[in-house]
Amino acid sequence: MATMIGMFSSIGEHVPIFKRAKQLEQNAESTVNRMHYRGTCLLILVMCLMVTCPEWISGTGSIIECMHGGSIPDSVINAYCYIQGTFSVPRHYKDYETEVGNDVSHTGVGPYNPYKDYIEVKAYYQWVPFMLFLQGIMFYIPHIIYKWTEEGKVKNLLGSLKLFVLNKETRQDEQKVLAKYFIETMGIHDGWATRILCAHTLYLINVAGQVFFTDCFLGYEFSTYGVNAASFLEQEAERTDPMARVFPRVTKCTFHKYGPSGSIQRHDAQCVLPINILNEKIYVFLWFWFGILTCLTILDLIHHLGLISLRGVRWTILKRKLQTAPKFKIANLDIDLSMIGRSLSYGDWMLMYHIMQHMDSVTYGEWLQELTKQLKDVEEKKLPPPENVPLLNSMITTLF
Repeated sequence: MATMIGMFSSIGEHVPIFKRAKQLEQNAESTVNRMHYRGTCLLILVMCLMVTCPEWISGTGSIIECMHGGSIPDSVINAYCYIQGTFSVPRHYKDYETEVGNDVSHTGVGPYNPYKDYIEVKAYYQWVPFMLFLQGIMFYIPHIIYKWTEEGKVKNLLGSLKLFVLNKETRQDEQKVLAKYFIETMGIHDGWATRILCAHTLYLINVAGQVFFTDCFLGYEFSTYGVNAASFLEQEAERTDPMARVFPRVTKCTFHKYGPSGSIQRHDAQCVLPINILNEKIYVFLWFWFGILTCLTILDLIHHLGLISLRGVRWTILKRKLQTAPKFKIANLDIDLSMIGRSLSYGDWMLMYHIMQHMDSVTYGEWLQELTKQLKDVEEKKLPPPENVPLLNSMITTLF
């Protein structure tokens, strides 16, 4: 145990997501997105590591152990059944009025006619480690695309404003630069925001695709796997454990070889698969986790769509962030939230939203004051001088 803990602790020192600086890094991704590429990806890779170490489950280094008549070496029958795949006989499940210990030795294990009886080959346990590794990589790919699309804009614009700067002059200089950038680049962030939204939908597409992919991998048993496993707790003891049907602990294997006289001999072996004790729990957890993650991702996507399409929420969000600052700090600040909200396109608003998420409330309030000041200056410059307004000139002439 000490060796195992030491191994994981040494690995953690070299994994970026375990570093505090990486966890506090500024980016435009939401908490739900981090649950995909950090939480789920790491979780699945740990599961992949677990299923490649059978000695943790069975106490031996073997994934499969087959019992036979003894005329075939153990290493041969074990290797053959592992590579060829074992099978179960559905008519010997408990559901079909068979009794373990009386009619059959184990669920799905009993006599069968190879020419008439239908069998279910259970060979996917060979591919579980590869499947889990691929899924872990797939949950990280949307993050890579997101980073490439986001271009590090939020992190670069924040600069030192991500932390509270005690030097007021330095802080104000940074705020002026950021406010000036917003004023000068208004209207050019719409394409960036659209690409960000498209990259955001990849997380939902990926998790939905993983559910379908896993269902195909498990012979279309995964779609109802979690429900059946949960309902099994309330069923009678005589019912078949659905986890044992998808990941059987004991299966059959048939080995053919030539006998001394040159005729074909069929050796019927009974194989124990201790690795399936772990596989069945992993996929029960993944069934519930994928469902929760899908629901959270849908809600998060609806939230982002609302931020873009509902202009009325801008003032509410800006004010709510401002209310978190100490009152004595913002009492004398000249901030026009309505003017700021109506001056921004949806791309400008999305960029501001992601930036304000990483600002402390005091810096945020001072930055809004600077942004209000510069917006007023721009609007004043757009107003034409009195001498260039004909109606105004005629009114002045009439009065005087």
